Amino acid sequence: MSNQATNTLKHFIRTKPKTFIVWTLFSMALAFYSFLVWEAGYKMLPYIHDEQAVHDTVTLIEAEGDLDVPYAQVAKEAADVYPLWNNLTAMVTGTYFGYGSNGNSTQVLYYNSMKPIEKSALSYHMVLGGICLILGILQFTPSFRKKYRKAHRMVGGVYILGVFTMTFAAIYHMVHTGIEHTYQGFAFHIQLWALAISTIICQILAIHHIKKRNIALHLGFQLYTFVAFLNAPVQRYDWAFLGNIYPHLTQGEVNNMVNMLTFWQCLMIGCMIFAWNRASSPMKTKPVEIAPQPVALKVFLSLAGVVAIWTVLSTYLGTAGLGSWTAAQAIVPASTLAADAMLYTNHPLLTTIFAVLMVTTIASGLWLMLHNEASRLARNLFYVSAIWCGVQQVVWGFQLGEPSMAVTAGGGFYMVSGVSLLAFAALALYQQVRGRENKWHESMIFAVNFAFAPALVIWGHALWYRLDVIPEFYLNRGHGYVLAVGIAVLMPSFNGFIEMMTSRETKSRVIS
Repeated sequence: MSNQATNTLKHFIRTKPKTFIVWTLFSMALAFYSFLVWEAGYKMLPYIHDEQAVHDTVTLIEAEGDLDVPYAQVAKEAADVYPLWNNLTAMVTGTYFGYGSNGNSTQVLYYNSMKPIEKSALSYHMVLGGICLILGILQFTPSFRKKYRKAHRMVGGVYILGVFTMTFAAIYHMVHTGIEHTYQGFAFHIQLWALAISTIICQILAIHHIKKRNIALHLGFQLYTFVAFLNAPVQRYDWAFLGNIYPHLTQGEVNNMVNMLTFWQCLMIGCMIFAWNRASSPMKTKPVEIAPQPVALKVFLSLAGVVAIWTVLSTYLGTAGLGSWTAAQAIVPASTLAADAMLYTNHPLLTTIFAVLMVTTIASGLWLMLHNEASRLARNLFYVSAIWCGVQQVVWGFQLGEPSMAVTAGGGFYMVSGVSLLAFAALALYQQVRGRENKWHESMIFAVNFAFAPALVIWGHALWYRLDVIPEFYLNRGHGYVLAVGIAVLMPSFNGFIEMMTSRETKSRVIS
């Protein structure tokens, strides 16, 4: 067994050196985070520290952080009461970001005040999360999955047990914590519930499909649970990275962008891991038969396209921007609306061109997906308009700038939406040039989904406006905007991820 494992590793290094390096670095980053979360879980255990002493020390360090004192000045005291990952973040970003108000110190104080059973549940969740990340590295390494079937099944059983246990531990924590004591409040509380529920659903689907011997869907849904777990380490790494870029901002301000950014990053990582595992499978001998799309689906997507086109024209023509919508006016801070409006003020020609090209992107993309994917005219129209609109959104993202309490997530939405549309349109063009029609189709699904993002932002604001569930305190802090742009980024990413499981390229492989 050991000789076979060694030979497998040598073969991996020799045949895929770049992939090996990337996967090794990725695995090391997750292993390091697992160590950090285990350390945090240990500190979370009841009776480890004197609660009053922790409260007094954290309160003092938070005040020192507000003054942005040098890290060395508080390092010794912080090491005793903060988790190691928090101290490392403060070391990289400075104490204002790492320990100051509107950051993690508030959460440390709350955790310190929890009942022993609640501390134990959260500690259990943390420790199991680290274990699942380590097991996931093994489970989604193609060579391990294919050559060590028995070990893969055994590890998989432990992983699945860990998924359910840690998720229900998280639910127990969220029920007892409530919105008020969740980190940064309402927006993150909703996101945590969405993660927990979707993880349970996808884990059940993964079990169902392995019983049905549909390995592709089993792999995809199981991988989603891993993607959900990735949110924790990616969020911490984002805090450290962006906190280093914006040390003058509080952690809460940067988190407005991170809330929107993290799940998109994790889903993109999941797509790459799925594609890597799929590429390790042999091609089928017969070409994939392209089944006609259901009429109901065509009608639904066509209607969605018409509404999206109307939304884009209404947003970017005339009085351009979020402020032209009643729903946005009701749930978005006035300072954020003003910053958004500044992008279009005195630029009527630019916003008109963007609106026309965005409409062209949606229309040509839907034509290719629903009617005639061989149309060269539609393809060329899509590439030109999508790439231009992607670049324009990136420019607007830079102009909106950094996140803050004034502009909420800053240019985060336009940056992510623009980069995604630009990247997937360019990838589709690349696949066309290389003659890979199955991969072209898959790339186009992502690109067309992201073409809807500017319209989805408006729909997201309308949804939260109609639900009317966001407390005014959190509306004033931009949570309505954060949740709306989160929907606009999450839906295209999630739709593309799900579509990958049954795409033509996936069906063309013998996945086992």
